Amino acid sequence: MVRFLTMRALTTGLVMAGFSTAQEKSGQRSDDDERIVKAFVEANYQEVFREPNGTLNHPYLVPGGPYDQSWDWDSVFTGVALLDLGSAPYLAGAMMNFFDQTNETTGEVTICVDPTTTSPSCSSDPSDNISSGSHAKPVLIQGALAAAEHTNDWEQFRPYSSKMSALLAYWSTQRKHSPTGLFTWHDQMESGADNLVLSACPSPRSDCWVEEGCGNSLSSPDLMAYLYRENLAYARFLDRWNLPGSDRYEAAAASVKETLEEQLWSEEDGFHLSRNVTDGSDIGAPTYALGVPLWMGPGGLEAGRAERVVERLTKPDMLGEYGIRSTSSDNPDYNNDDVITPYSNWRGPVWVNANVVVAYGMLDFGYYEEAAGLAVKVMKVLADDLRATGEWHEDYDAEAGGGVSAPGFLSWNLLGYRLFDDVLRKRVDPMKVDF
Repeated sequence: MVRFLTMRALTTGLVMAGFSTAQEKSGQRSDDDERIVKAFVEANYQEVFREPNGTLNHPYLVPGGPYDQSWDWDSVFTGVALLDLGSAPYLAGAMMNFFDQTNETTGEVTICVDPTTTSPSCSSDPSDNISSGSHAKPVLIQGALAAAEHTNDWEQFRPYSSKMSALLAYWSTQRKHSPTGLFTWHDQMESGADNLVLSACPSPRSDCWVEEGCGNSLSSPDLMAYLYRENLAYARFLDRWNLPGSDRYEAAAASVKETLEEQLWSEEDGFHLSRNVTDGSDIGAPTYALGVPLWMGPGGLEAGRAERVVERLTKPDMLGEYGIRSTSSDNPDYNNDDVITPYSNWRGPVWVNANVVVAYGMLDFGYYEEAAGLAVKVMKVLADDLRATGEWHEDYDAEAGGGVSAPGFLSWNLLGYRLFDDVLRKRVDPMKVDF
C-alpha cells in the first residue's frame, strides 16, 4: 500500500533507555529482543486506536501515521496483536464498520473504510481512486470471531449475520470460476501482496493492465485458505447464536478445501500452485503464499501435505536469516528494493504478517521447533530495527535485515508484542477457527 508515515523518535528514545545495544550472548539476545519490542509497543500502541468518526459509527483501528482510514487485514492483525492491551472494542468496532458498509444485496465492500466518505480511495493519496474497486479480503468474519472469542461476547455481532452471509455469497457468485471451482483475486493489490510474482501484470496501477484479460484471473492458495477459514468462522457464529445453517458453511469450507487440493496441489513441487484461470496456466513460482494453507489447520490440510509445505518453506531460497522471503531468492525477479509507489514490494523482502501467519499455521500442525525458529527471526528483525532507527518499517531486506520501505510503519508488525507468548510459551494460534 502507498502510505505516508511519521517518526516516533522522542517516544522511542525513552523506550530504548536502559537496553543494551551490544548483547553478545545469544541466549540473552532473544529475551532482550522481546523486551525492546514489547516496550516500544506499550509506548506507541494507542496511535492505532480511533473513536467513532463520520461514517464510521464504531471504534476502529488504523495503521500508524496520518490515517483515518481503516484497512481490512491491517485491522484484523493489529486488533489481534493488541488484545492484551485493550484492543478488543476497536477490533470489534472495525469489523462492524466494514459490515455497516457492506452492500447486503451484492456483498460488496472495499478494502478500506473511510470516515469522510462511503466511496474511499483506499490510498494514501486522496486523488488516487484506482483501488476503490478492490474488495475486502475474506478475513473480516475471522476478525469478528477473534474479538468475540476474546470478550466472550457473541451477541454484539448478531445484527451483522446477514452482512456476513452476504460477504461470503459475494465470493461464491462473483469470484468463483465455474469450470474449476477456484476463487479469484481481482488483482494482486486486492490480495495485499501488491506486486507478487504470481501475476505477470499485478494491478490496475501497472501500465500493462487490461481489465478484460487481467481482472479476476488469479487463483492462489492464500485466497483459498482465507475463504476456508472465513466460512468456518461464520459457522462458529451461527452455532453460538443457536441459528441453523452452520452445517451449510462447514460444507462450503470443505468444498473450498477439496477444490484447493484437487486443482492446485502439485505432488512434484510439494505445495499448492497458483493458476491463471483465464488462460488455464499453472504458476509454480514459490512465494510465501504456499505457506498460507497451513493456517487452515489439520481439518483443512492433510498432515502429509503440511509436512511437504513446511519442508519447502524451510529451504534456503525461502527461509533466510531474517525470516521467510515473500518470493523465492531463486526467482529471476527477486529483489529487496525500496518500492512504495505504485505499490509495495513483495518480490523478496520479509513481511511480518506473512511470517506470523505461517508460524501460526506451523503451530496448528505441531511444528513447534520450526514455528519457534521463525518467531525468533521475526522478533530479531523488529528489535534490530528499533536499535538502528528507533522505529519500524513496512518490510525488511531478506539479505541484510534492515528496514526497506515506509519508515514509521505501525500495523501488523505490532504482532511482535504477543509472538513469543503465542509461539514459544503457549503454543497457541490466537486466530484459530477450526476447533
